[in-house]
Amino acid sequence: MIDAGLLLDGRYRIIARRAAGATATVWETDDEFLRRRVAVKILHDHLAADHDFRARFVDEARTAATVNHPNLVAVYDSIRDQPGIVLEWVDGPDLRQRLDQGSLTPTEVIEIGASIADGLAALHTHRLVHRDVKPANILLTVGGTPKLTDFGIATANAGDRTATGIVLGTAKYLAPEQVRGREVDGRTDLFALAAVLYESLAGTPPWSRDGDLPTALARLEEDPPDLRDTHPHLPPALSATVMRGLEREPEDRWPGMTEFAAALRNGSTLSPPPSRPTNPTANRTAAIPSSGPPTVALAPARRSPTRVRPRRRRWPRLVGAGIVIAIAALGWTLVSSVGGGTTTPPVDPARADGTDDGDLLGLAVRSVVAFDPEGTGTPGEHNDRAVLAIDRDLATGWPTERYATRDLGAKSGVGLLLTLVQVSDVETVTIHTDGADDWAVEIHVATGITAADADSIADFGAPEGLGTSLGSTAEIPVGARGDTVLVWLTDLGRGETPIMMTVAEVTIR
Repeated sequence: MIDAGLLLDGRYRIIARRAAGATATVWETDDEFLRRRVAVKILHDHLAADHDFRARFVDEARTAATVNHPNLVAVYDSIRDQPGIVLEWVDGPDLRQRLDQGSLTPTEVIEIGASIADGLAALHTHRLVHRDVKPANILLTVGGTPKLTDFGIATANAGDRTATGIVLGTAKYLAPEQVRGREVDGRTDLFALAAVLYESLAGTPPWSRDGDLPTALARLEEDPPDLRDTHPHLPPALSATVMRGLEREPEDRWPGMTEFAAALRNGSTLSPPPSRPTNPTANRTAAIPSSGPPTVALAPARRSPTRVRPRRRRWPRLVGAGIVIAIAALGWTLVSSVGGGTTTPPVDPARADGTDDGDLLGLAVRSVVAFDPEGTGTPGEHNDRAVLAIDRDLATGWPTERYATRDLGAKSGVGLLLTLVQVSDVETVTIHTDGADDWAVEIHVATGITAADADSIADFGAPEGLGTSLGSTAEIPVGARGDTVLVWLTDLGRGETPIMMTVAEVTIR
């Protein structure tokens, strides 16, 4: 029996049970060897005796361990004392708990949706399909990074239906091809994520009936209420992006997760899907249990073809000048971070600190991480807070560690590595601090270099911009071209020791 205090494999000390699902229980655990908090997921006893369930559970660890991405929960180890796996500990609620408190803002939906799409894009690159994207499987870290978990029913074969034709998933978020028992691919996950984002905006799922079977069949019989009609206050481009993700036929959705993430972040590039006639005889229903655990099994059933109403097309109204005007009126310039899963909020000219939000707009940033190659502790100095340096909020920021001297002692520096959405001309880098005085910084610009690629500051070559004896806000001339910008602090300035400084915001133009 597993309980608090139990030691697994001689190193994992159970602290407390944190979650229980249909197949497994998740325990908060101390890794006494590496001295870190982890999650241990243990298969339920009655399922551990089932060869198929146990094999799928083992496959989850192998599947997730093949992909490393900041928006996917990392798999560290397996448990030999019990059928279990050791996972990255995520200290925060899941999206289901957050949605139970109310719908999200468009900014929150964009940052969560684009970040999870980035993680799924990495999964799909390895020819893996998750097949159970839902709010309960999206964890929200305290630092703001959304992470997708639960790869228990992922498949390593795009197009797989399993040998028996049974399809796994959760009724509210199943794609039509799953309900029909057809082959699945990355666009199946895209549909599910679009359904999650729809619910996050509208407060209700796209389809919801009494019981799993009616809910699953609903998407074969009717269109979801159009967000552009039911919630006209939402940004038109965002609504249209989500609705395209819910197209019944996979080829009518976004081509892949990369395109879906880009559309969420950059509504101005939105284009309509190709116009295709609906074939009402192509849709066949499927039977699933009317009750049971949240993750349900579906098998194709022999029924008469269900006639489907032709899908209403509203794309023309969103094309061209209408989109540009709508986006301009709303002031939607979106900057997203994979590392922190955060987008910048809408422009608010009436900030409490007197700063015009427009002053904080710059080139679109894809991700930001702390860069600390000379550190000896946890990799990436305060990496979980790096995203606060691009959230367009001067009240938050990324702090350094505390140092005995302003020149960081034995270190040559520490900083933030920002990856742009695309290769761009970098003219200036503006850095807002928490009031730092007499500090210094180097700005390095490169192309195609990530934190994983760089072993030291030397990998970035000579700095493109320098600043010394700086005040609370510094604008550093650069004049270079690339898609990676390193803000490298070499002097933390005047202050009481131990000394630190906080970068409140970085704007790249």
